[in-house]
Amino acid sequence: MKFRLTGKFGELSPVRNMQPHSGIDLAMPEGTTLRSVADGVVDRVYDGTGLIGKGLSVKMPDGTRAIYGHMNEVKAHVGDKVNAGDIVGLSGNTGNSTGPHLHFGLKDASGNVVDPTPYADKLASISGDHLGPLGKVIAIGTESVREKAADMTVEIALGIFDALKDFLLGATLIGSAVLIILKVAGWRDGGRWAGVLIVVNILLKFLFGGV
Repeated sequence: MKFRLTGKFGELSPVRNMQPHSGIDLAMPEGTTLRSVADGVVDRVYDGTGLIGKGLSVKMPDGTRAIYGHMNEVKAHVGDKVNAGDIVGLSGNTGNSTGPHLHFGLKDASGNVVDPTPYADKLASISGDHLGPLGKVIAIGTESVREKAADMTVEIALGIFDALKDFLLGATLIGSAVLIILKVAGWRDGGRWAGVLIVVNILLKFLFGGV
């Protein structure tokens, strides 16, 4: 799952005064884009004064309510119709929270708390399309590293190519000089092979752009 499940439904914790957890918690950076898990109507917006901080509730056609809490920003109003996947706000760390995360809960048409765990994977998969400030910095840094690595790879490859080119040109010149000396010393074929190496040297210069 994209985001780590840090609070299970029904668990007891001193943070909640040992009261059963009414939803699930997904750890995510502040500013993570949150989307509606289903079609519905926004029937409540939480102003940040309660335990779950800023948030909202989306009432589905069957009366089930999806509750989002600890948000930094709510991008919907009471009465707004939303479709599954529509942006409803940004995650945060408001209310009774020990770190950036999303509280997600479900209540049935009668107002009873329902286990929202089956929605966890879907909720995670549709959240976080837009990175928060820290995520953007990390993404920019990663991209910069990749670009530098690519540039370095090209530079190394060009360096190897230049070294190989210089080696071949130098080898043909030195080889032809040695063969000329051998020709002078009496080796009959020295001149012929020296000529071959000189021709190879000229061809290499032509292939390498006359360098």
